[in-house]
Amino acid sequence: MNYNRFLPAVLLGILSACGGGDDISDPPAAESYTLTVAGSGAGSGRVTTPAGVQPGLACDLAGSAAPAGVCTATYPEGTVVALNVAPGEGSAFVTWGGDAATCGTTAACSITMSKDQAVTAEFSTSSGAAGVQVVSSAFYLEPGSGEGVVIGVVEVLNSGTQLIETAEIEFTTRDAAGAVLASGPAFVGPIPPGDTRVGQGFADYVGTEATADFRVTDVLVATEPSRLAEAEIVANTWQVDPAFSETGAVVWTAEVRNTTSAQLEFVQVEFSTYDAAGKVLAVDFAFLDPIGPGETQLAEGFADYHGTEASAKFRIASVE
Repeated sequence: MNYNRFLPAVLLGILSACGGGDDISDPPAAESYTLTVAGSGAGSGRVTTPAGVQPGLACDLAGSAAPAGVCTATYPEGTVVALNVAPGEGSAFVTWGGDAATCGTTAACSITMSKDQAVTAEFSTSSGAAGVQVVSSAFYLEPGSGEGVVIGVVEVLNSGTQLIETAEIEFTTRDAAGAVLASGPAFVGPIPPGDTRVGQGFADYVGTEATADFRVTDVLVATEPSRLAEAEIVANTWQVDPAFSETGAVVWTAEVRNTTSAQLEFVQVEFSTYDAAGKVLAVDFAFLDPIGPGETQLAEGFADYHGTEASAKFRIASVE
């Protein structure tokens, strides 16, 4: 018998049993996802990826106009894409939104491509907003205060050349997933050119607060000359008193002098505390009235105690 004629069939059977033949397939292709950038708000700006990132993004955003440039790119699953935002002339960056909401008001934002991602960058055109920015902030939960409240403390820099009468800041709390829980306003000012001032806002307490962001929503430029130099702080003291009341306090005093030949009807003093890294912790205000020409008056108050106080600032907040 000629067994050779059965050999091809035997080999084919062996290959099939071993997973050969039509059962052999290529490994599945790696998943890819799309990143899309859009804008919101009345201002303008640009969102880009750093040099060397491929594919790169360079997306120009302007109010209600359609985004221009490269605003969409596709990346392999797991890629971390670094985004940077820069406001256009006369505009100010407000905040990230969409799938980038957790980045808040910081200019740099990293997006992990675990799904299709749609991010937005919001810009404002408030008068003077380009020179006004949040430089430090903190928030604290006060669940035992009535129905509960979240206190937001924010320090704002005026890097422009005009006196800012008032900067309105929106204080927003978010949960661990970045969802908005509550918000409230904080008003800061007057802010002299090249200087900072501190304000405080309040938001409803929910109980799942994980982060908070602060963004400039409106800026009012002063139309009258500053009167802040009409009063000066000539002496001050501050000390931490952990045993004060039930929660502790930072106790402070400031001696204020009227530098003019006319009576000052009203002077507001701002006291703020900072940790060792220069981050604002708390703010308190005291009000004096009236102060005669050349006379001094003592202001005193109590700021919230947090246990990491390293320095403090005393400033004239307003004069009338």
